[in-house]
Amino acid sequence: MLQQNGVRVAAISYDAQAALQTFAQQQGIGYPLLSDHDSSVIRKFGIFNANIAPGLRAHGVPHPVTYLLSPDGTVVHKYFVPNYQHRVTGAAVVLEHFGAPAESAAAVKVNSGPLAVSIGLSNASAFAGQEIGFFAKFALQPGWHIYGQPLPATYTPTSITFDDPNVTSQSFELPGAELLTIPALNETLPIYSGAFQGQGRLLLKFPLEAGPITLSGKLHFQQCSDTVCEAPQTVAFQLPLTIEIFLIARPK
Repeated sequence: MLQQNGVRVAAISYDAQAALQTFAQQQGIGYPLLSDHDSSVIRKFGIFNANIAPGLRAHGVPHPVTYLLSPDGTVVHKYFVPNYQHRVTGAAVVLEHFGAPAESAAAVKVNSGPLAVSIGLSNASAFAGQEIGFFAKFALQPGWHIYGQPLPATYTPTSITFDDPNVTSQSFELPGAELLTIPALNETLPIYSGAFQGQGRLLLKFPLEAGPITLSGKLHFQQCSDTVCEAPQTVAFQLPLTIEIFLIARPK
């Protein structure tokens, strides 16, 4: 998916060039593995792991991070992860920056009167510990709106949460809401109307047993028109995901 969107992949580590070449051949890796044997580039990026003492085998490693660079070398985005057990998926990067999930990734539809929402994952499969993306496409009938943030406590903002034990952290962002003045209430509130899309990230638990799982989430919203404001709603949904077999390997 990355190459289809014009993104090329390379990895850099403190391992020697010969070790990386052998590792690439053993693992069938087709993208460049770059040797920064003295960790000079790692230090220039400010990600040298000073917690590994000199003399230890892992001295020289960087903190794990994925950079998305523009053709002129400008850092467009940084994906920091807690440790080496975690990585962001290529499909999550493509979803966030190009708006395209994997064709085989799961999606569900939620319908509630004037509101229709399509919620889907960036990936059809992932490894335990990887960070995947998800999207929510909203469509409201004319004359209706749902709420953004910040809001008074008497209203319910639009949000998506995953209350799933296989998810260790999450985030979800919507575009900026427009302000609507409601004369009958003497209030100006942030709202969404028409069609719009939000995106989020999910960090999967590590370890996880390989095989199919289901991620459980909830959509929270309150839909209103010029004449009626319905009660807040919470709609549960599930999205299937396949956990790939995790093989631990590194250059020697």
